Amino acid sequence: MEKVTLQAEARKTGRHPIRELRNASRVPAVVYGQHVEARPISLDAKALGIALHTAGGGIIEMQMPDDAPLHVLVREVQRHPLKHNVLHVDFLAVSMTEKVRLHVPVVHEGRAPILANPDMVLVRNLDSVEVECLPGDIPEHLVADLSALVTLDDEALVKHLKVPAGVKVLTEGDHVVFAITISRAAAEEETTEAEAAPPAEVEVVTKRKPKEEEVVEEKK
Repeated sequence: MEKVTLQAEARKTGRHPIRELRNASRVPAVVYGQHVEARPISLDAKALGIALHTAGGGIIEMQMPDDAPLHVLVREVQRHPLKHNVLHVDFLAVSMTEKVRLHVPVVHEGRAPILANPDMVLVRNLDSVEVECLPGDIPEHLVADLSALVTLDDEALVKHLKVPAGVKVLTEGDHVVFAITISRAAAEEETTEAEAAPPAEVEVVTKRKPKEEEVVEEKK
């Protein structure tokens, strides 16, 4: 994974300083961790955007003001509900020699043979899974192979994911990541055809009432 660095500046807390920061195209943030006291910082908005995109869920080297650099993970990103620009970021400082738990995204590769049928649709049930590993081993993503999805009953489970060395998956292995279903249009067409089909003919067998002569004859 490409090394990502950010230059942090110390910031004052309070409402008005945050407004001033945003007017100067800077984003307020905080860094904290098991061995690090929470520290309010600010970051250049453009550089932060590039770093978040490049690092994904991986390690960022934070150049701290008047202090040694820290290795951090993005813990939470607050965005404007309409403009979607970053309003605030929480960073978790980690040790490169201590394992961390985090969620990593799942992507797929290969082609499911059953998708050759245009009535079939691929359904994603999980976007990410929880893993445990050293910060230096954090994968950008885990991969699900779709080539084994041959029938409607086939599924790609968490236990089928390709996991690199040094990474332990904590999400339960039987959870479904990808599955196959019938498209809505095909399902509706089948329902329509079933409703339009004429009812099955039922053969009704009745017992013939005996004629009076037959009844009399039987009594003799």
